[in-house]
Amino acid sequence: MAELNIVEKVIALEAVELLKALSPEQLSRIASIAREVRYRPGETIFEPSGGVDALFIVLDGTVDLSRDGVSIVTARQNEVLGAWALFDDEPMQVAAKAIDDVHLLRINRDDFYDLLSDNIEIAASIFATLVRRFRKLVEQG
Repeated sequence: MAELNIVEKVIALEAVELLKALSPEQLSRIASIAREVRYRPGETIFEPSGGVDALFIVLDGTVDLSRDGVSIVTARQNEVLGAWALFDDEPMQVAAKAIDDVHLLRINRDDFYDLLSDNIEIAASIFATLVRRFRKLVEQG
């Protein structure tokens, strides 16, 4: 299967809740550092013991997120895996495994930091979205 071009990556990123407030130009910058990865059914994407140094965006397929072997959520198209990994080195006690054929965009933490150093508006937008998500979780609980 052919790799996505930059425009196709931007279109995919536009559908991601975490990135919705960004302009097409900003999304293009993120798309330029996003790498495509694929996993077959049953393959592990990440596990607690391995640590995570990237954010993943599901382009196609489904991913099971589990803790201590117990499924906690299923991620589908346009959902984000590992957003915490961009900002926190501590391992998350969650494993991610492909349920079926999975196509992801992978954004490496170091590449992301390099991008943010020249694009503070991207960081501000993503932090604002994360804070809104956190506030919503706290208000629900």
